[in-house]
Amino acid sequence: MRPADLWRHSSFRLALGVTLFILTALILASGVGYGLMQGQLTARQDARVTEIFAAIEQTSLEGDEADLVEAIAARIKASPDRSTAYLLKDGAGRVLAGNIRDAGLAPGWSTVAASHLGVETDYPYRMFSGQAGPYNLTVGLTNADLDDLREIVLGAFGWAALFALLGTISVGTVLAARVQKRLSQAEDAAARVAQGDLSARLPVLGRGDDLDRISIAINLSLARLEGSVEAMRQVSADIAHDLRTPLNRLRIRIETASARLEQGLPVEDDLAAATAESDRINEIFSALLRIAQIESGARRENFRTLDLAALMRDVADVYAEVAEDAGQILRPDAEGSAPVMGDRELLTQAFANLIENAIRHCPPGTVITCAVTETLGQVTASVRDTGPGIPAGERDKVLRRLYRLEKSRTTEGTGLGLALVKAVADLHGASLVLGDAAPGLRVDLKFHPIVGAI
Repeated sequence: MRPADLWRHSSFRLALGVTLFILTALILASGVGYGLMQGQLTARQDARVTEIFAAIEQTSLEGDEADLVEAIAARIKASPDRSTAYLLKDGAGRVLAGNIRDAGLAPGWSTVAASHLGVETDYPYRMFSGQAGPYNLTVGLTNADLDDLREIVLGAFGWAALFALLGTISVGTVLAARVQKRLSQAEDAAARVAQGDLSARLPVLGRGDDLDRISIAINLSLARLEGSVEAMRQVSADIAHDLRTPLNRLRIRIETASARLEQGLPVEDDLAAATAESDRINEIFSALLRIAQIESGARRENFRTLDLAALMRDVADVYAEVAEDAGQILRPDAEGSAPVMGDRELLTQAFANLIENAIRHCPPGTVITCAVTETLGQVTASVRDTGPGIPAGERDKVLRRLYRLEKSRTTEGTGLGLALVKAVADLHGASLVLGDAAPGLRVDLKFHPIVGAI
């Protein structure tokens, strides 16, 4: 990766920003710490100077001039590196003893450069001048410790800053390279999707980080989009295939009516048959449009809290006589209440489709059971029968639009009943399961309940 490209990566900028923040905090902490240590050392140094001055002053008061000069000479001998400075003058300003040059310091405290005192060192001196009896006494200590402390603090901060910057650049470069690799893979996947390959997916490394979560969300959207597009393709193929027959029949009816009209024969029956075919085609398109509306999610605004068990009982009551006329037995098994969030009209249509399918495709004597149960945090609405059932290999196919079993092609129907049920289930976040009732077919819609809603 080129250095110029690093700044464009948020990971690198974030790492650099965190480092600059840490360095700023380190500067502030170091400054405060250095200030506190410098103040403490300066106070100790001043106390030491004051102690030495007081000791020499006491000697000047207790002894004669020779004793005082001898005492200072002893102290000077004990400090050959002149880390402690002494200068004793009499009342006339004549130097009696000392290891520094007379710089004419004013009484009190002062910080003086070593060169002014005739000392060859880079460290300044902390000095105190005052009267010791009849004498003028100056005592001082070198600031070597304070300057060494300053150099240590600045050196430590400099090395820390250098290592922090180098670490930031290294870590930021590695992070940027890793992110760029994943982004490049995401760009490749997006390019494949743009070219029509909806099977492309973003990489998921399983680390659970932000990029993984975003990739999972996008992959779920791509999977849903792929399914929708595939469903559209299948619908187009199914429409082209399944509408060809009724359209051909409609054309034949119209041509027959036209021919009979030219011959002066009655055409009422042919026109009635043509109208019936037209109504059937219109019914198919209406059902397709209704499924498309449901799948768009527009009906979610109609969701309300409802009792699924009561709804199933109402639908079963409506179809009880229809089943009886067909020589079948319809048994409701939906006691109590089962609250869910949903669209009452759509769920009523879904249950009606399931019951109608059972009545239409099962022989006389079939028992159809409509049940609603709530177990393990799920509300399950089921319609099961004791009829011929659906082969296991066909159960997924019958949920497609316009798909009909071969044995059902001679019966009435559009092949959209179960497709609409699936659309309603998806809209409600419910799972639709077709299973074996042994004998017969069992269709389950499993919803999430609302605890305490009803």
